[in-house]
Amino acid sequence: MSVKKRLVITTMCLACTFGLIAGCSPSQEAQQQPSGGGDSGDTKPTTEESLTPEQQAIIDGEEGTTNSDINDEFYPGKEYLNGLWDRWDQIAEEYAPEIRTLPNGQMVQRTPTEYEVNPDAWQIQAGSNSYNTYWLDADNRGCESCHPDMNSLLKNLPYEHPVAWNDELDNKTTLQQCLFCHSYAPGYIAKQYEFGTLMHGIHFGARNKTEFATEFQGDCMSCHNATENGEGLELWDLTKYDRLWGINKIADVQGDFKVDQEKTQDQDGVFSYDWMHAYYDNMRHGAGVNGLNLEMPQSLFDEWTITVKGNVNSEYTAKLPDLIKEAEDAGVVVEKTSKMVCNWNPIGGGGVTNTEITGIPVSWLIEKAGGYKDDTTGVRALRADGSSKRAFPKDKVDSDEALLVYKIGGEYLDATRGYPCTNWVEGVDAQINSKQIDTYEVTNEDIDYTDKWAGNPNGWQNEANVPMNKPNATILGVPDGLLVQNGQPFTFEGYVDAYDEKIASMEFSMDGGETWTKYELGDTDRNKMVWWSFTYTPELEGAYCLTVRATTESGAESFETQTVMINAKDKLPTPEETTVLTSGSLIPPKVSVEATNEEDK
Repeated sequence: MSVKKRLVITTMCLACTFGLIAGCSPSQEAQQQPSGGGDSGDTKPTTEESLTPEQQAIIDGEEGTTNSDINDEFYPGKEYLNGLWDRWDQIAEEYAPEIRTLPNGQMVQRTPTEYEVNPDAWQIQAGSNSYNTYWLDADNRGCESCHPDMNSLLKNLPYEHPVAWNDELDNKTTLQQCLFCHSYAPGYIAKQYEFGTLMHGIHFGARNKTEFATEFQGDCMSCHNATENGEGLELWDLTKYDRLWGINKIADVQGDFKVDQEKTQDQDGVFSYDWMHAYYDNMRHGAGVNGLNLEMPQSLFDEWTITVKGNVNSEYTAKLPDLIKEAEDAGVVVEKTSKMVCNWNPIGGGGVTNTEITGIPVSWLIEKAGGYKDDTTGVRALRADGSSKRAFPKDKVDSDEALLVYKIGGEYLDATRGYPCTNWVEGVDAQINSKQIDTYEVTNEDIDYTDKWAGNPNGWQNEANVPMNKPNATILGVPDGLLVQNGQPFTFEGYVDAYDEKIASMEFSMDGGETWTKYELGDTDRNKMVWWSFTYTPELEGAYCLTVRATTESGAESFETQTVMINAKDKLPTPEETTVLTSGSLIPPKVSVEATNEEDK
């Protein structure tokens, strides 16, 4: 039996012993009666006065107190307690949280081990480590119990999902991002607030319900959490960190905070949602890196034309290579670090880019057309296939924030990024960056350029017109329960952005939002991404949850926050000591693996 168990049992025995001593001692009134019936005034000292501080601590139930003068022989029932401890040890070992090695080599433990748990309960078995797994069955709940890598799941769907992942950023798709898109998104999602209908249809429909219920032992509690709080069936993944035991809470967490705006991505890392709006969107997708990854013909570049027309003094059409050479000779070609952000990018999403672009200012292209007329309001960016007619305001032209881009990361565009050229406008929705643009149409139309259908929204609003992702503070590269070395610095990384606004501050919490540690960012460039890092050194073995939020220059605060959990281990396991996954898309439950192993013996 472990020393810890003996200590607890001994403490209980001592508490009972001295409780009896205290309970059997003469009452205060009796002690104050004169001896021999006389009135001598002499009294005996009270029992309480004769106790040592250590003895009194035992009586008071102070944790960790012992007394060497009292031993286990006072209680012949000790063997029964020993048996209980042994049984609980066996249960704890059998239901130890699963540790997985993901296909990318990262090790995760999705359920905390309950080191040093003090649940404020009187049951001595509450100190065991199987509340999460034995009672709550936490290892078998939540999306990632079956789908360890949600990005991989999206990539492998029979019907293609828009490219919501970003492999270079290593954003981790979770239920939070799914709900962001599948809740309220008029114009993108056909029916609003239908995520539950969709998921129940997939898992309990005729096609999958037998496999879900039998092979994967799935039921309502696989996805939901039921409490008496009046909230009904909550989604487990959204409430689990409030339910699980064993998460170390650190008040006023301290770490090393840094920001960087010059970090860039190569073209391979520049996000493209590949929305597949129409036929030619599908064609670009099929030719791009998420499709056949074809090498585009040089002739397409050589023969591509750009037209500038509309509310200008002299319309013209010119070949793209000729325009590039003329712009280079004139010294107007721009090479700069610039960001691109989708207005629908969720908290934790990968729809962001900071990269080096090479392009021709649209202002120079319009000057070649004799300049725009006095009543001009903006410019429409038209794709060759006619699938986009988005517009941007005149001030984007005047500030040279609108460019005809033909290189990203120093390389000519690939099919996914719009070969041979794309429009690029800073400080507005990425959808204004029309791929395979061939026409700039200067307009004097009265356009509401803040409207999302015009192409210039900055953030996504819910039904109450509240920005849900402005600002957006995101943590990257941390799968749920990532194992890290206890006592060694671990660096969290991510980005923070507010579209057309500057970020004023970031805050970090490791106690569920009870306290926040704030960092001021100072002056930043709103047209570049803000990459952040926060280095923290765990000092206790166990789980830690980090939550991040931000505030903009105008005072807007994060509407949604992101939380990730890590597990700090004194000794990290080897892959052979874990469940090694060869696929991140879908895995059989542990019971099926065990049953298969038994059949092979």
